[in-house]
Amino acid sequence: MENTVDPKTGEPYLKPILVKLFGENENEAIVLPGYLKDAYETAELFSEELCKRMTSGGFMRTMLLRRIGSSIKAGENTARKMLNEWDTLLEMENLDEMDFEEEEEDRYIESQQFQTLQGASRTLTPRERELLEVLLQHLESNRERDPKYHYLKQYLIEKNWLALGCIIFSQYFDTIWFMASELSKEMPDLEIGIYAGGNKSGILKNQEFQLYQKDDIKKRVKEAKIKVLFGTDAASEGLNLQRLGTLINLDLPWNPTRLEQRKGRIQRIGQLRDEVYIYNMRYKDSVEDRVHQLLSDRLENIHLMFGQIPDVLEDVWIEVALGNKEEAKNIIDNIPHRHPFEMKYNKIENIDWESCADVLNNVERKRVLREGW
Repeated sequence: MENTVDPKTGEPYLKPILVKLFGENENEAIVLPGYLKDAYETAELFSEELCKRMTSGGFMRTMLLRRIGSSIKAGENTARKMLNEWDTLLEMENLDEMDFEEEEEDRYIESQQFQTLQGASRTLTPRERELLEVLLQHLESNRERDPKYHYLKQYLIEKNWLALGCIIFSQYFDTIWFMASELSKEMPDLEIGIYAGGNKSGILKNQEFQLYQKDDIKKRVKEAKIKVLFGTDAASEGLNLQRLGTLINLDLPWNPTRLEQRKGRIQRIGQLRDEVYIYNMRYKDSVEDRVHQLLSDRLENIHLMFGQIPDVLEDVWIEVALGNKEEAKNIIDNIPHRHPFEMKYNKIENIDWESCADVLNNVERKRVLREGW
């Protein structure tokens, strides 16, 4: 409907809403400051030690780097959990005991990086514990200097995205809680919405948090009483946020469909503006940045061909996180250059349907439909 012109008006049947992306150019990636680079390197060393005795070392590595890359606070929480509750981690049968946000549990399992931790040593080795303590020190001492918070504030205030209304996404609740809390310190009169799974949704004002029903939060956004809304992926589906004109991704989900769903909160029918702004944060030389470099040449063509980003690209993130760059390239290269529907049905034929004499019975109809394309 966006591409078809109504002959009566000369305008498209559905007015298209354009998207302007920020953070996509190579020079727009956030440079890792020295203290955060040291934390990354320490996390890598810890993971290498872990891989020597545990098959699940790769999973722990991706988890650590993703959470450090999301926010210093999220990385700090994870490192402390590993350091103080390692026995608990080894005994867990699912991910609930790690206090992860409910929306991300399925992604960890589906990523196929989660392997059972049973049979591993009941304690950390001295070297592993030493590295975790160093990592925690790096993160704790620099929590207030989170680069992503600096850029968040720059876009909200200096670029005036606050006036346009903004939804800010993260995969992790501790990331959005930290960012919202810091913003509330500096802007005590600002009403900040938090939309998350479980009983965690509410409004933060002057550093005081009050629980609200999700429907009440949506209503306050619609009435323009809330201009800044922080959300986990619980907010990526079923929300109509046409009142907001900008979106910031503090971290990028590995499942591309989640990214599309986030964008759909503001790029939808009823959006007040002709163009919405989206800023995707990523650290230079991080996992996200390496994936971005691999996909940048093909991502636009893939999106145009499929209408969205295919979920198979989630495997690209996983392989890059594990250091398997060549395997990641193979996955990208194996994505069809033409839509599968177009390859099978690449021509239009005139068929005289009225002359068709065969009518399939129920059994034959089910058989034909089950064959698929």
